[in-house]
Amino acid sequence: MTGPISTTTRRIPAPAAALASGAVATGGPGAEAPAHRPLRGSRRALRIVRGVVQSLVAVLWVSAAAAQSPDFMMNECSSAGQTYFRDFTARTAMQYNGQRVDGTHAINGRIYLETRFEDFACSYDRNGRRMVDFFAQGRSRPNPLPGGGGGGAGVPGAGDIATVIGLSAGDTLNVRSGPGTTFRIIGALRNGDRVRRLRCETPSRTTWCEIEMLTDMRERGWVSARYLTPGGAGQGQGQGGTATQLPSPPPVAGTGQTTTVVVRFPAGATGTELREQLAPNATRRYVLNARSGQFLTFGLMSGDPGMSWRILNPDSTLLDRQPAFRGYRGQLWQSGNHVIEVINSTNRSQSYTVTFRIN
Repeated sequence: MTGPISTTTRRIPAPAAALASGAVATGGPGAEAPAHRPLRGSRRALRIVRGVVQSLVAVLWVSAAAAQSPDFMMNECSSAGQTYFRDFTARTAMQYNGQRVDGTHAINGRIYLETRFEDFACSYDRNGRRMVDFFAQGRSRPNPLPGGGGGGAGVPGAGDIATVIGLSAGDTLNVRSGPGTTFRIIGALRNGDRVRRLRCETPSRTTWCEIEMLTDMRERGWVSARYLTPGGAGQGQGQGGTATQLPSPPPVAGTGQTTTVVVRFPAGATGTELREQLAPNATRRYVLNARSGQFLTFGLMSGDPGMSWRILNPDSTLLDRQPAFRGYRGQLWQSGNHVIEVINSTNRSQSYTVTFRIN
């Protein structure tokens, strides 16, 4: 005959039971701990965690909503290009090149005019809502869109009418490609010629004004401000000033030429620095082989505002384009020979330093 099976019931002390079951004992010493009763502190902690997560999601949603999309920036930059080049039906090709290390967004474009094409670029603030720079024809320009913060300098019809005065009999006023005597002469004006004054700068001791001819072609250039006065009097009333092309001085060796340099790093190095000199109105192309996914860092050190650079992808599309005082750092998305062009748009030779780094 088999005897009864002996069983032993083990009571867990209240504190240990609370820890084991996640509940608080409610009886006296030795009381059983109620099962599956969550701690009030755990409920409170869970509610806090949920609130934090919901707040983070809301912040991220608001931030995403506050930033403009690349499509918005590309469309606005396209309109800026058409406005600047005064062809509102011209086809444009736009490309978003990502966010730079300083937080600004880079947009590059190409506009196909009747007889040529021109490249231009726009930079936007980190939210993508405001254009902070418009770059065309070798240097930064005022935002050409109405209300763009550039004083309307790029908008046809903006600016005040001025008359050329103060020249000696038979003398002419030089029209230059930039604000200073170091820029090449592109034309001339006479007393009484009327022009549209777009904006003025004082790069040194002399004030220079960018002007636009009152002709169908609306040619632009820079003249000394001392020879301009608000229009309304003088010869040429009601007529636009016409620029007379002047003979150019003998060119400096290499003027207007394009040369090519293949960049090679020293053994074991990830970068190099070159000190160079560039002839007037010349371009130097630096060819640098790199792979998709690598980071390119480039810098151009020059004290002249007439120096600029642009980077072309292996398929010849524009990666970025900026004046000399702005560098570049970004991730490449194509493999092959990338071309970095250094452009001297002045009428004198320029010394400069370029740095390249691939990581």
